[in-house]
This record gives sequence, C-alpha cells and structure tokens, in this order.
Amino acid sequence: MTPPCHVFPAEQLESEIQATDGRVRKGGRIDLSACELFSMVQYECQIDRPEIADSPVRCWPVQRWFRQCKDKKGSFMVETTIWEGREKMVGAAEHNSELRATT
Repeated sequence: MTPPCHVFPAEQLESEIQATDGRVRKGGRIDLSACELFSMVQYECQIDRPEIADSPVRCWPVQRWFRQCKDKKGSFMVETTIWEGREKMVGAAEHNSELRATT
C-alpha cells in the first residue's frame, strides 16, 4: 500500500516543493515557473445506463500539467494542474480588469 499523500492548497505549492522529507532541498530555491512544463490528457468516462449491457460510454478529456524540476539530487516531477490553472485565471482576471478600466 502506498503511503498517504500530503495534501495542501495550490497556493502553497511553490513553498511545499522547497523541502523533501522535511529537509530543505540542496542546491538553492526552486523556481517552479522555470521548471520544464509537461502535459498529459486522461479521460473521465461514465456509462450512461450501467444496468444495460450495450449502454453508451461517454468520455471527456482531462488535461493534467506537470513541471520537471532539478535539485542537487537530480530531477523530480510535480503535478501543477491546479497551480497552472490558478496562474491562467489570475492572468485572465487581470486582463479582464484592464479591459474594464479602458472601456
């Protein structure tokens, strides 16, 4: 059985990756936005009527984002899906407020 995952809000992601196993990472502070960005598409599927053998299955894509960062021990991967979305939402909100200010 895998160990439980440490859960924290997306706003804390940048500070959470600064430590591993409770110790500060060697090699200095990690700039998450400078780490290489990767994406993966998975699918969430539902059977319309599971009690019927030939019921249609409907699937929707789910985009997930990851950053590959490096410290002195090597590279590590961090899922950043919500963090990436937060950055885009903040940018969109700033853009929308600029549009409102100019109109």
